[in-house]
Amino acid sequence: MRSSIAMLLLILLSACATTRETRLYDALGGEAGVARLVDAIATETRDDVKIGFLFEDTDQDYFRARLREHICPISDGGCSYTGLDMVEAHSGMDLSEAQFNDFVDASRRAMSKAGFAIGVQNRLLARLAPKRDEVIHQ
Repeated sequence: MRSSIAMLLLILLSACATTRETRLYDALGGEAGVARLVDAIATETRDDVKIGFLFEDTDQDYFRARLREHICPISDGGCSYTGLDMVEAHSGMDLSEAQFNDFVDASRRAMSKAGFAIGVQNRLLARLAPKRDEVIHQ
């Protein structure tokens, strides 16, 4: 009996040791998934009644390209970001904390509509959250 319990514990510990979380970039669906994610976010934020006006004069192709580039390295995709840093990109906009939160809410809705699992959404948002202070009140 003891040897059976010991064997079971060994198997369980072995399974725990070999279980690794999927790289976020892969969980997002790689390049195609990130592109789908960015398209969903760009559409949702542009159409949002609270923050859509912030994107009225935005070059959507440029915005989508830079957002894809931004998400790729944050999710360990091995890409490089060529755009402005977050402070420069948002300089002069004086975005409020409420507007930042509205962007996050719109992004979460977009990810849900696009079929991204809540766990994947949370992993991405956790990596983007530290950028908050680089975005608001710039």
